[in-house]
Amino acid sequence: MTKSALLFLVVALNFITFNSHADNSLTNYIESGKPLSPWKLTVGNAFAWGEPVTEQKGKTQRGNLTVSPSKRYADNDTLIFKWRGRNSKSAWFSNVTLNGRKIDLSSIEDKAALNIELKIHRKPTSIAKIAMRCNWSNKCENDMPLNPLLDQLPTSEWTALVLPLNCFNQNGKFDFANLTDIFAISTQGKMELEIANVNLVSLPAGNKGCKK
Repeated sequence: MTKSALLFLVVALNFITFNSHADNSLTNYIESGKPLSPWKLTVGNAFAWGEPVTEQKGKTQRGNLTVSPSKRYADNDTLIFKWRGRNSKSAWFSNVTLNGRKIDLSSIEDKAALNIELKIHRKPTSIAKIAMRCNWSNKCENDMPLNPLLDQLPTSEWTALVLPLNCFNQNGKFDFANLTDIFAISTQGKMELEIANVNLVSLPAGNKGCKK
């Protein structure tokens, strides 16, 4: 991905039209720190995958990644994801996944972006990635590096990471007609992110995202 494309992902928030899609599981995924049904969060590492996050709390085996509620405007309206990194008592690689149903976004692949409203408490100390998956399968997955994107965002203040959907399909093989995992964020290093909302937003007219 070119430097200009990466810059677009970071600054696109300034140009995107935000649309309200209340109670719409096709476009809204996390609201005020809570996954909207049927979407659910799980965490995992080499010791166990798919550990559920319940009542806004969860952790991987040996606690290498923890999830806990926090406060922005009201109690429990955000989630803190804390990766503790490599050590002798933890799995090196841990991820958090948001999934829950199969949806078809193929008609808006070039028109919409994934918007993650977040606060960065600690930028990753190792390679970090964000992926989307289709058909409930790791074989149907495309990812992009988080490091250069987070490096362009401020720490300790609320901002947004805006990712055009077609940036996850630059090889033309991703099946947006059968999208199952809205995101999977992973690293084997240390990282701490606080997330309030995750939803789709519209790309401005004429903006093609990562499509050439």
